[in-house]
Amino acid sequence: MKRYILHQFPVKPQTYIALLLASLFTVVVITFFLEITDYAQLLFKQKARNHPLWGLIITPITYVGIIYFTKLYFQRAESSGIPQVIATLDSRNKKIREQLLSFRMTLAKISFIFLGMLGGAPIGIQGPSIYIGSSIFYSFNRFINLKRKIMIHSTIILGGCAGLIVAFNAPIAGFFFAYEELGRKIRSQALIFIAFGCGVVYLIAISYRGNSPYLGDLSSLLFEYTFIWQLIPLAIIAGLLGGLFSITLVFLIDKFATHTAKKILITALIIGIIVALFNYFSEFLVSGSGKQEVLFMLDSQSLGVEFIVMKYFSVLTSVTSAIPGGLFLPSISIGMGIGSEASNLMPLFEPQVVMIMATIAYLAGAIRTPLTATFVTLEMTSTMHLILPALLVAFVANYVSKLIKKQPLYETMAENYIKITSQ
Repeated sequence: MKRYILHQFPVKPQTYIALLLASLFTVVVITFFLEITDYAQLLFKQKARNHPLWGLIITPITYVGIIYFTKLYFQRAESSGIPQVIATLDSRNKKIREQLLSFRMTLAKISFIFLGMLGGAPIGIQGPSIYIGSSIFYSFNRFINLKRKIMIHSTIILGGCAGLIVAFNAPIAGFFFAYEELGRKIRSQALIFIAFGCGVVYLIAISYRGNSPYLGDLSSLLFEYTFIWQLIPLAIIAGLLGGLFSITLVFLIDKFATHTAKKILITALIIGIIVALFNYFSEFLVSGSGKQEVLFMLDSQSLGVEFIVMKYFSVLTSVTSAIPGGLFLPSISIGMGIGSEASNLMPLFEPQVVMIMATIAYLAGAIRTPLTATFVTLEMTSTMHLILPALLVAFVANYVSKLIKKQPLYETMAENYIKITSQ
C-alpha cells in the first residue's frame, strides 16, 4: 500500500524544486492580480458615483471591446477559466492542454478582467485565479517534462488548488475543490500528493502576505443547535435560486452563442447596456466582484432585496456574454444578500450566522460543490466552528439544485471548450 501511494509522487528531486518555484510564482502573480483588480473596481465605483452618466457610457463600451477581442482572438480565455481547466483534464489530447493552458491566454485573461473591472463588469476573480494557477503549474512541466498522465493531471489540479488557496486564503477549500470538481476522474491516491502540495502553497502564501481571513474574523459567532432545523427552509430556497441560476445560464449561453463579428458586436452592446442599467439603478453596488458589499452586509448593514435581484440578474447577464471573469465572489455576495434579508425572519440566530449559511447554500446550489462551498465560506470568515450546520445546508441545497439540473455547471461548460479546441 505504501509503495502504491508513493508511486503517485514524483521521483526526481528537480520535480519538487520546479513545483516549489511554481507555487511561489503562483502566489506572487495571483496576489498582484487581486491587488490590481481591487484597485480597478474601486476606481470605477468612485468615478461612476461622481459621474453616473459616465458609468452608463463606459460599461457598454467595455463589453463591446472585451467581448469582441475575446470572441475573435482569445476565445479560450472566456468565462472564469474553470471550465477550461476541467476540459484539459477530461481530454487526453496534449494539443488541447497546450491551447487552453497557455501563457498567452493567461495574460489575456488577466488583462481583460482588469479592464472589465475598470468598466464596471460584475465579475469575480477567484475562478480566474484557479485558471492562472493551473496554467502556471502546467507551464513549469516544460522544465521537468512529466510523462505519466496522472502526474500531469495532478500538477494541473494542484495549480488550480493553489489559485483558490491564494485567492481566498482557504487551504481546505482548495483541496476539496480538487476532490469535488477538478479531480472527479483522478485516482484517489493522487489526492495525497495534491493535499501535500496544497499545504506547501498555503505556507508560502501566508509567509508572503500574512494569514488574515479574507472576509474578516467572525470566530466569536455563537450557534444554538436546538434550532438547527430552521436552517433547512433557507437551504432549500437558496439552493433553488442557485440551481435556477445554473440552468438558466447554460440555456442563455447556448441561446446567444454567436460567431459572426456583427452578431458579436450587437450582442455585446446589448449585454453591456443591460449591465450598465443594473449598475446605474443600484447606485453601482452590483458592479465588481461584490467583496465590498459582502463586508458591508457582514457589518449588519442591509442592502435590500433590490440588491439581490439586480446582482443576480446582472451576473447572469454578464456571464452569458462569456466575458472573462469568475462566479465565486459574485455568488457569495448574492448568498450574503439572501442571508441578510432572511436574518430578519430568523431572530433566534445572529444575522451573520444566517448570512454565512445562506451563502454556503446558494454557492452549493449554483456550482454543485457542497464541500468547497462550505469550507471556502467558513475559512473566509474564520467560522470553522459552524461546520455541522454548514454541511447540513450545503448538502440540502446541493440536493435541491440537482433536482433542477443534474450535471454541474462547470462540467457542462467544459464540454463546450473540448468541442471548440477539437475543431
